[in-house]
Amino acid sequence: MLTLGIFIYKVNHNLYIEDAKNSVESVLGLTQELIEHEKQLALSVALMLSHTETLKQGYLQHNRTLLFQTLQNELPKIKNYLHMDNLEVQLHSKEGKALVRSWDFESYGDELLFFRKGIKLLHEYKTPLVAIELGKRLNIKALTPVFEQGEVIGSLEVILNFENIAHKLREKKIHFAILMDKKFLHIGEWMKNKTSIHEYILLNDDCAYCAPTLEGLINKQTLEEGFARSNTTLFGFTPLFDIENKQVGYIGVWFDESLLKESLLLKASLTPTLESLHVTRLHPEIPKNHEIEIR
Repeated sequence: MLTLGIFIYKVNHNLYIEDAKNSVESVLGLTQELIEHEKQLALSVALMLSHTETLKQGYLQHNRTLLFQTLQNELPKIKNYLHMDNLEVQLHSKEGKALVRSWDFESYGDELLFFRKGIKLLHEYKTPLVAIELGKRLNIKALTPVFEQGEVIGSLEVILNFENIAHKLREKKIHFAILMDKKFLHIGEWMKNKTSIHEYILLNDDCAYCAPTLEGLINKQTLEEGFARSNTTLFGFTPLFDIENKQVGYIGVWFDESLLKESLLLKASLTPTLESLHVTRLHPEIPKNHEIEIR
């Protein structure tokens, strides 16, 4: 009788773990959808701004003040309409240098063409693109040329961090973190002061409280397996790829196992994202054959 009881317990435990892994996979899939949604949103804003007449005039007149003022006029309206505060814009000269940053008028002149893959691709193909890209920060970047009478007079990028995604997941009682491998800090120099967890940098500014939770879990085996359970909390991890299909870190999610009994995970989905017109997907950061699989 005892043997039968142990057998039934093991079967039920294995079924629970399988159900838990499936739920974690679903949440990671939802997170990827949210990232894709943010990318398309950033791209739409970039395309809209690239057609702003005062922006074009600023380029044609080589007038940084006019360019900066145009951004200061347009961005509050966009942020208010989208209910999104974490949106920044950088303008580039047609030579690929930083021309105007919406957050700092005095910061400009950096050579971007030589270390930013997205800007290299933009110059080569002269078509809009969007991806997760590592520059001085790792974030979502949507880039587009600025044309005047068929001639490229400059380019711009809309930059989003991952805070909006974290907020949407929190509404579903799901925690979220982006972990960037420390080996990329020589590029992402603006991230050196962020919270460190072993070999990774925690990018979410609002997730400093996450560090103690993750510190005891982050190791090579857990990240590769993509699943962990600690007390009543379920964790999932999946690789994060950049514009060059290079793994730069991991996406992490975790939630209380009580959610398994609720309908939140089953209903967690987004309205299908509309593809923007005239967009070429170059070197997507998530390989087409990449599927989220919990081992």
